[in-house]
Amino acid sequence: MEKNKLSVIVIIYKVSQYIDRCLESIVNQTYRNLEIILVVGEDPNGHDDGCMGICRKYAAEDSRIKIITCKAAGPADARNRGLAAVTGELIGFVDGDDYIDRDMYTSMAATMVQNKAQIAVCGKYYEYRNTTIPDPFAKNGVKVMNGEQALTTVLSGDGFYLHCWDKLFRAKLWNDITFPEDCYVEDRIVVDKVLAKAGRIVYDPTPKYHFRQRSGSLSKDANMARYNTEANRELAGFVTEKFPRLSLLCDKYMIYEYITAIQNIYISGDINEEELLVYRTELGELSDRSMANPNVDWKLKSKIILAFYAPRMLAWNTKRKNRKTSKQLIKYA
Repeated sequence: MEKNKLSVIVIIYKVSQYIDRCLESIVNQTYRNLEIILVVGEDPNGHDDGCMGICRKYAAEDSRIKIITCKAAGPADARNRGLAAVTGELIGFVDGDDYIDRDMYTSMAATMVQNKAQIAVCGKYYEYRNTTIPDPFAKNGVKVMNGEQALTTVLSGDGFYLHCWDKLFRAKLWNDITFPEDCYVEDRIVVDKVLAKAGRIVYDPTPKYHFRQRSGSLSKDANMARYNTEANRELAGFVTEKFPRLSLLCDKYMIYEYITAIQNIYISGDINEEELLVYRTELGELSDRSMANPNVDWKLKSKIILAFYAPRMLAWNTKRKNRKTSKQLIKYA
């Protein structure tokens, strides 16, 4: 398998405290036939936080590394620049604040060959300052699936999701596909299309990727509620059109999404009545259909009721759970 060059795209911006471990984990991969593309973002004044110096040090010691410098314009722009520079037959992604097991790409490439797949997916570790939590699906066996089955896994929440970094792709799957640069949740509306193109996908949930949990995440603020909802609408629309049999599953997925959007607006304290009306209207339309949807159980129906009639209680309960979790699991900065 190592006759195939593997291009690893690493997006790097303001992660100087983490980038050494990230790069060490990549350059020391047991899979040696690598092309390591470091896309380093600079602020509007042309500065970075020290990442560039670290990257140049590694590039001077490893000829497989190439550095692309650009003004920071978001992950989508960075990933597109990396894709444009790829010369390998395989493509992997790593975020600059994460790191990977030494045998990750050897394992994924071998699994891909053994199962004649175009995409391999691995499990992950959730990294906190005080603990490491393995993927909850780590004990499950290897599964081979087609695009529709893979998207069923995504929508059901019983395996992997639409991240780039836990997957190894045949490069040809990315022909004519780029990340939308006007979107904040770019992988969600791109990786679904790549999965749909693949004839065979192999999922080994054994954890290999170390995903660093950071406190600076914007995933729960009011703006991100809007961005997530917009991306998930597009995801659900694509899946429903491509695989009509998954329409009811998409409905369930979007019910959760609208409930989450409503509760996050109340958690943020920035109550936008116009946005709330949109989410409630769309949730209401899905709720009307939920009685005949076998995917919607009584627990979800109870959350629908709370989202409509007691959203502050829903938000309070979520905040209480988050506070409890934050005391037990300490995130990185």
